[in-house]
Amino acid sequence: MQERRWLPYAVMLVGVSAISWSAILIREAEAPALIIASYRLVLASIPVGALAVIQHRRAPEPVTLSSTWPMLLSAAFLAAHFGFWISSLQHTSVVTSVVLVATQPLYVALASPLLLREKVEPYVWAALLIAAIGAATMVAEDVGEGLGTLAGDAYAILGGMFAAAYLMVGRRVRPEVSWLRYIGIVYPATAVLLLVATLIAGDALTGYSMKTYLMIALLALGPQLIGHSAINYSLAYLSAVVVAMMILLEPLGTTALAAVILDERPTTFELLGGALVVVGVYLAIRPRPEERLPVEIAAAD
Repeated sequence: MQERRWLPYAVMLVGVSAISWSAILIREAEAPALIIASYRLVLASIPVGALAVIQHRRAPEPVTLSSTWPMLLSAAFLAAHFGFWISSLQHTSVVTSVVLVATQPLYVALASPLLLREKVEPYVWAALLIAAIGAATMVAEDVGEGLGTLAGDAYAILGGMFAAAYLMVGRRVRPEVSWLRYIGIVYPATAVLLLVATLIAGDALTGYSMKTYLMIALLALGPQLIGHSAINYSLAYLSAVVVAMMILLEPLGTTALAAVILDERPTTFELLGGALVVVGVYLAIRPRPEERLPVEIAAAD
């Protein structure tokens, strides 16, 4: 893997590009949050589940409670993330929601040393601080918009917390479980949990516009099947903190898409904050001298 150390980063960039469409597509779907989340996971689970079954028949992996329960826990965290974050988009602005949910690197950095035994280097903390300042700058102009958005902001923060938990469980499980088996269990389990929550909430399962169904289908195809699957692939090779830091690029992509599709032009603060986020992510993921040395020695040999 030495000569392909760039691959997980490239996969992550593809994934972040895909999930940047999430907020735009959700805004265009006129349905309750749990309906959007449930149908998104149901549609994504069909091909993933089928491929996972085929893979298991060809190369069976032992199925035990100890190997399965962490994936079910991951599904629970993912369901909570979608439930809260999609709700936030219906109560606050796209940029505010996406930036607040992207605070997940902070929670991952705080918890990783304790839960994953992954040391967070000082330069990563510095990069996180720069990126956090950039994220705060992006939403600075939304402060004082009124109490009506407080619920949406709170939902976005909760969505970020559950996303961080989802990433940390994935980081713990993925090095030991194949990528297809992992998403083949997590996605369908998440779909079931969201459907149960939808039924409890009493949301109507049908009766929405064709546009809404199309937006949900696109959510399943792009942000879920491509975006989240790319993130889950990278978790086997990159630390949870680095993965979470790269997800901080999502607000930039969403802001650019919102400008083109929703005619929500980025302000000076958003552009400045976005630049700081890019700088922070670059400082976190750029190769360090001590990491390049073994590769150079191997090349010389």
